[in-house]
Amino acid sequence: LTDDSVFQQLVVMAIQPSVPVDYEEEEAAVGHYSGDPQWAPKTYMEKVVAIYDYNANRDDKLSFMAGDIIYIIKKHDDGWFEGISSGVTGLVPGNYVESIMHNVD
Repeated sequence: LTDDSVFQQLVVMAIQPSVPVDYEEEEAAVGHYSGDPQWAPKTYMEKVVAIYDYNANRDDKLSFMAGDIIYIIKKHDDGWFEGISSGVTGLVPGNYVESIMHNVD
């Protein structure tokens, strides 16, 4: 390498901003509503609370306890919802939950 190319590399390195250590955490928080946990999806149809315990009997279903908060991202015609709770996504029986809030875009 020539002295000029080394100098150019040093100039480029000095100009480029460094990324803060907690950048990913800050980025994850962008777009969440006040009070929503970090794992909550940025957009969702409805926020619900479980009114009964449910133990999933398949990998595509979501286990939860009464009182758990679930973010509904899709509703199916058969009464099952796709939801996220504690960062885990799965199917939720619609008759096991009650609406807390509808998300308005």
